[in-house]
Amino acid sequence: MATALIRCVRKAYPLAQIDMVVRADFLDLIRDNPHLDRKLTLDRKEGLSALWRLKKEINRQHYDLVYDAHRSLRTRLLLPFLQCDHKAILKKGYFKRTLALLFKWKRLIRGSNRMLERFIEPLHPWGVSYDGLGPEIFPSPEKSLDMICHREGIDPTQYWVGIIPSAQWPGKRWAPEHFRTTLRLLLKSTPENFLIFGGPSDTFCSSITEGLSPERVINLQGRLSLLEVFTLFQRVKTCIANDTGLMHVADAMGIPNVLIFGPTNADMGCLPFHPKSQIMEKALWCRPCSKNGQAWCIRSKRWCLELITPEEVAVSTQHLLRELSVERGS
Repeated sequence: MATALIRCVRKAYPLAQIDMVVRADFLDLIRDNPHLDRKLTLDRKEGLSALWRLKKEINRQHYDLVYDAHRSLRTRLLLPFLQCDHKAILKKGYFKRTLALLFKWKRLIRGSNRMLERFIEPLHPWGVSYDGLGPEIFPSPEKSLDMICHREGIDPTQYWVGIIPSAQWPGKRWAPEHFRTTLRLLLKSTPENFLIFGGPSDTFCSSITEGLSPERVINLQGRLSLLEVFTLFQRVKTCIANDTGLMHVADAMGIPNVLIFGPTNADMGCLPFHPKSQIMEKALWCRPCSKNGQAWCIRSKRWCLELITPEEVAVSTQHLLRELSVERGS
C-alpha cells in the first residue's frame, strides 16, 4: 500500500535520488520498482547490529529528507540518530485507534482515507500529493511467464481465477472448508479454472483442493517465489481472497478481488483500490476488533467470518466475472 507513495515522490522530485529501506523479506515488493534509485534492506534477525549498519549507511548519503513511513520499534530507535535536513513521520494514531477498537467507537476511524493516501499525507509540506492512481507492483523481467507455466502445468494462454486462502494472522482466515465449497460451486456453475496461492507453511491448502479436478484446480502452495507470483498474476483475472498482503499485491497489479473481511474492515483504511472489487462482510457490533486480526475474539466464534457463506462468495464471484467478461467484450 506504500507503493503509491514512491511514485508520487518521484513525480514531485523527478531528478532526486530516492532510496527506500524495507525488511529483507519484503525486498521483492520493490526490487524492480523504476521510481527508486537504491533499495536497502534490514534483516530483523540481526537485531541492533543491523540497525547500526543502516544508520551509518543512511548518514553517509547526507539525505535532505528522511521519512519514517513505518513507525515500528526499529524505526523509532533509528530515527533520532539519522543526520538529515528534514524528517517526517507517519502518524498512526495508536491511541485513537485503540479507543475505537476497545470501546467500539467507530466514529473515531470511520471515513478515514485509504492507507495508501495516509502514507503520502506527511509529505504534503514538501509538495508531494496523491495522484489518484492507486498502488503498483512491477513483475521482474527476469521471471519468464512461459517458463513458470510450463513447470507448473499451467496453460499460459488462458486467464485464471486466483484463490488466496491464507493470511499472516489466522484470525483473518475464512475457513478452508468454505473456500472448498465455494470452489465446488464455481466449478459447477462456471467454465473457470483456478490457481491456489499460499506460502510454504500454508499446508491447509491441500484440504481445499483434495478431490477436485486437477485439470481445473492447481494448488501452487509453497511452489512459487514472491517474484514468480507477481509474474503469474499477469494471467489472473480476479482473486477470491482474505484481507492479506497478497490480496493487495493483486490489487496493485490491477486485479479486482472478492475480498472477505472478518475482524478488520474498510474503516481501517485497507480497502482494495480496484473499483470492481467486491467486499464480503457482515455488519456486526464487534467489528472491527483489531487492526490486523490478531486480537482474541470475545465471542464464541468469529461470526464475522462464519456468517459469510460460500454461496454468497460464489454469487459475488460470478457477478464480477460477468462484469469482466462484458468489459473485455467491449
